[in-house]
Amino acid sequence: MNTYLQRCRSVLKQAITKIAVIGNESCDLDSAVSSIALAFHLQHIPTLLSTWYTKDSTAVVPVLNVTRAELPLKTEVTFFIKRNGIALDDLICRDEIDWTGEQKALNIILVDHHVTNLEQSVIGIVDHRPIESSARFNANAFKTIELVGSCATLVGREIFNQGASAEFPEGYIVAMDLLYGAIVLDTVNFSKQADKAKPLDYEIAAKIETYRNIAEENRLTHREQLFQSLVQARSNVSELNAYQLLLKDLKIISQNNRIVSVPGFPMAVQDYIQLPDQMEHLFRFATNTGSNVVILLGLKVLPDGSVRRDVGIVPVDDEKLAEQIVTALQACKEMNFELEELPTSDVKGKFFQQHNLKASRKQLMPIVKSVLSTLE
Repeated sequence: MNTYLQRCRSVLKQAITKIAVIGNESCDLDSAVSSIALAFHLQHIPTLLSTWYTKDSTAVVPVLNVTRAELPLKTEVTFFIKRNGIALDDLICRDEIDWTGEQKALNIILVDHHVTNLEQSVIGIVDHRPIESSARFNANAFKTIELVGSCATLVGREIFNQGASAEFPEGYIVAMDLLYGAIVLDTVNFSKQADKAKPLDYEIAAKIETYRNIAEENRLTHREQLFQSLVQARSNVSELNAYQLLLKDLKIISQNNRIVSVPGFPMAVQDYIQLPDQMEHLFRFATNTGSNVVILLGLKVLPDGSVRRDVGIVPVDDEKLAEQIVTALQACKEMNFELEELPTSDVKGKFFQQHNLKASRKQLMPIVKSVLSTLE
């Protein structure tokens, strides 16, 4: 795996055809490891790539959808990648690719998302979220879009479908371990309460456990220990201030001349708003991102493994838009967020306890986009 990643960096400036496998802009663990594992697999077994791949003249490279400067904010990503023996310097970040200059010689595979402004270059998609109404697909691209708990599950299935695990070369051990960690974390360790895991998540996790010779009687303990280490790494924000926390797991929606930022926290929003100078940091963040509204999403994992979710909707300079978003969330019939408004004193915005723990940012984003689509 390390030899492969080092080779990817070395070919960046070479005039050969490149295929970039890139996750979504939050660059969470699922996105990061899905891009690394799928790129590694397609370089070694390029069956899916068909005519886009020519032996010895095509490089399939993973790209983390984050700038090099912001990579340290992704604490669970850096922790788990280093734990699996990968040097961060060997990875390629978004700002290290010439996306426009290389366009003719650069094809793109999207993992953990399916919308991009470079859609004409997209030759493949692997995603686990509902299809957005604005999505436009290259008719020739391969597409795997299924509602499962983790995108890593779909990548894992693709790998297993392409050959017997006993025949995989050595680097696949690291690829499988990376995918396994993302599946465990994204499904909240197969929590019934969170209800994120689907049958395929269970199936692929079990296949990886068999591939890695983890005895059946040890699997539950192994998953729990791995989950706790990843949650601890994700929650380790002791070195981050309130501004950096806003960047740690961020998605931005831009439509009809409005911008809504949706940062997610590994902590409760109610804890976040108690941090020193948080409102100053929040409005500096809003200025730098051009946000009209900021939606804060909190996810707190308690010691017993149960989770708590809460939401804050902060109008920066558009009170009406913030109210429209609140109304849409409360009125949504497809997914009832079960929001209970919380009292606030000197903090601008509306804050809610979210009692439906199954509703996440995946369900919230289409609602916000729908609101933005109605604006003139």
